[in-house]
Amino acid sequence: MPRLNKKTAALEAALDIIAAEDVSGLTYDSLAHATGMSKSGLIYHFPTRHDLLVDCHRFCAARWEAELERLAGGHSASELGWAERSRALVLSMGKNDPLIKLLMCVHSQTHPDFSAQWAEVDARWMVDPSATETDEDDLLVMLLSTGLWVHDHLNQRKLSPANRQRMVDRLFRVKGQKVCPESRIFTD
Repeated sequence: MPRLNKKTAALEAALDIIAAEDVSGLTYDSLAHATGMSKSGLIYHFPTRHDLLVDCHRFCAARWEAELERLAGGHSASELGWAERSRALVLSMGKNDPLIKLLMCVHSQTHPDFSAQWAEVDARWMVDPSATETDEDDLLVMLLSTGLWVHDHLNQRKLSPANRQRMVDRLFRVKGQKVCPESRIFTD
């Protein structure tokens, strides 16, 4: 496994702290303790706590885009039509991600610098829900994918793997996409 650089290792540790304690638990002291780095070393990479949080959002958004590209066969959004982007989006959002991804998305709404890190990825991969000419089925797929993504974090009764897979398959059929073996994201 390749060795992480110090900044990447610090960002990974910062996300672990946020997942365990919320954003308020992320301090230079807590991050120094988690990484073994000095506070001055952390300040070198992240001059302010705000910079640290911006980088956490940038890091999360970049990881999500890398996942979308992997699910799209290694292609960037600019190389794909909407059907292929939609397919990657459904596969990504159809699984139950760790809570940290949801926490970071929610936290991104607290400051424009944070939300800007996600906005470019959203613009490349998702339809514009504010555009009046957005295709109704495209909008439906995006909204239902998002709901599927957050369901188990917001409800006591979780989706079974079989029901989650059925919903992913159903989302593919909204736009007439065929369900194929690579859409099988869950195993029983």
